[in-house]
Amino acid sequence: MFLSRLSRNSKGERGSSRELYHKAQSQVLSIILISGILVTVVGATYMWGVPLIEKGRTSSDNELAESFMILLKEKVDDVAETGEQRTLSVELTGDLELRDDNSLTYTIVTRGLNIATTAWVPLAGGMSPVQEDMAAVTALGGTGIVNINDDVTCTMTSSCGPGKVVLSVCTDSSIDGTYSEGSSFILDGESYVVHHIDCVGDIDSQALIVGPEREKAGIVGIDEAGVLIARSEPAGDRFKTIYRLAYRELDDISTPSKDGYRIELTREGNNVLGQGQHRITIRRDDNSKIIGESEHGGDLIGTKIYISMS
Repeated sequence: MFLSRLSRNSKGERGSSRELYHKAQSQVLSIILISGILVTVVGATYMWGVPLIEKGRTSSDNELAESFMILLKEKVDDVAETGEQRTLSVELTGDLELRDDNSLTYTIVTRGLNIATTAWVPLAGGMSPVQEDMAAVTALGGTGIVNINDDVTCTMTSSCGPGKVVLSVCTDSSIDGTYSEGSSFILDGESYVVHHIDCVGDIDSQALIVGPEREKAGIVGIDEAGVLIARSEPAGDRFKTIYRLAYRELDDISTPSKDGYRIELTREGNNVLGQGQHRITIRRDDNSKIIGESEHGGDLIGTKIYISMS
């Protein structure tokens, strides 16, 4: 009797051990399966989510930069019109610079691209106040007759591996030759640059030559003096977007005198601000007049605007 009970107890204990072992195996397999599912889900979320987050961040950064420059334009315009001093307290995420070409630029760096890279894009104030000579063909095997400037044409051919541009049969033979990305040549005393040869296709898949920048005067009563323009350029694995508030000459072509008017941006102290909290003060000085210096032959009347950045 005792041996019979012992035998049954031994078998019962062995059965219980096997059941516990199988349960432990099931739990381990469940943990592994759940972990695998979680890793897959997290990986997929990262692959799809991060680009969306970066795209949203790029759009937000560009919207804030554009809003800031529009506000700065409004303040400069207001001071030029009323003569009252204005002060701004700003938090910058990029670099603000008062340049010698009568413009203010604000440069930010983002992972994504929101603005075109080949030309200035007008954002506020009307058509672009600057123009550049441009010539382009498809980067990989493109060819065609292009205008380098108003007077000179060439046959332009582009190839990749390595990227190069060939100018041939030019009406000014002095610029015939082979050029790599970033190289330049002189035409009529002005410099022209091979801006990019986009063999990879991450910009516009074009080979682009860009000439000197020239100001375009506006017309009093039709155009605005200040125009906000922007463009981007590659910066390693990111993009640098430049917002530029440029002030141009406005000419009164409806009068015999054809006088011109120009807001002249002048620095007081620093001309560059980096990231962080800053204060910008804008004030107006007396007008000046230069005889016969407007684009249409009249007098050029300047309104000097002092900008203090600290």
